[in-house]
Amino acid sequence: MSDKDAEVVAKLYEAWNSRDIGSWVDCFSPDATWTNLPTGEVHTGHDGMARNYHNWDGPFPDGKCAELTISGGFGLVVAEFTAIGTHTGTMATPDGCIEPTGRTLLVPFCDVHHLEAGRITETRRYWDQLTVSAQLGLS
Repeated sequence: MSDKDAEVVAKLYEAWNSRDIGSWVDCFSPDATWTNLPTGEVHTGHDGMARNYHNWDGPFPDGKCAELTISGGFGLVVAEFTAIGTHTGTMATPDGCIEPTGRTLLVPFCDVHHLEAGRITETRRYWDQLTVSAQLGLS
């Protein structure tokens, strides 16, 4: 794995954990795409990356990526982590809004990042939507 690619991806999660949206968005190329596989949501460009950030930051303002592991090579970096946060804000979903439950999530996530020229060009995010629903008391 290119040390630079790993550094870019590590910076992405550091920016999330410190709530630095500017640094988070800067990790992406201007035409990057982000796909949340469980929901089918696709975000494009820097505006899309900011929207995706706020889709998680708003509902989980104390959210953190813990137990982060990063590996990969040849422009492909995989990040696995445990998302931890308390649901205190409204969460927009493709099926409508979920009002705050006050419950805490502890859910494994996996992101697959493609990088070119030191920027993330594509991310595909995987997580178990049923676990999220159950932990929020929705199922």
